[in-house]
Amino acid sequence: MKDKILQALAAAMGAVVSFFSGLPPLIWILLAVMTLDYITGIICGVMGKSTKTENGKISSSAATMGLLKKSLILVVVLVAALVDHAVAIGAGISFSAVTGATCLWFIASEGMSIIENAATMGVKVPGVLLKALEIMHDKGEAKEDKPHVD
Repeated sequence: MKDKILQALAAAMGAVVSFFSGLPPLIWILLAVMTLDYITGIICGVMGKSTKTENGKISSSAATMGLLKKSLILVVVLVAALVDHAVAIGAGISFSAVTGATCLWFIASEGMSIIENAATMGVKVPGVLLKALEIMHDKGEAKEDKPHVD
């Protein structure tokens, strides 16, 4: 029985590793900046400088909300990937422009949040980095980007 459980766990871990090793580089970068943003947010809370809580301290509810927000970012990226897949099937071509643009926009947004967290903690931020993130973010944002609910 114990061997079967270990085999099942090994198979599950193999499937997870196989899935993650096949992700495109932009997804890896997005996951990295999302993780860094979460970590810098936690550090802000530990230092008592969080902008997400009234007292500036670390808060489990603020941390949970941050994780939920990041989960929804991944849902939006999944929707973008599904749109790309539908276009690719319909046109009979390889297509990933919507996913790429969506990932780049979220990478810039999360990067700006990291910069904000660093600045809140008193870290000086190179202007060139801030400008690059602003350009990336602004290029992906248009008036039509606001969600429309019917």
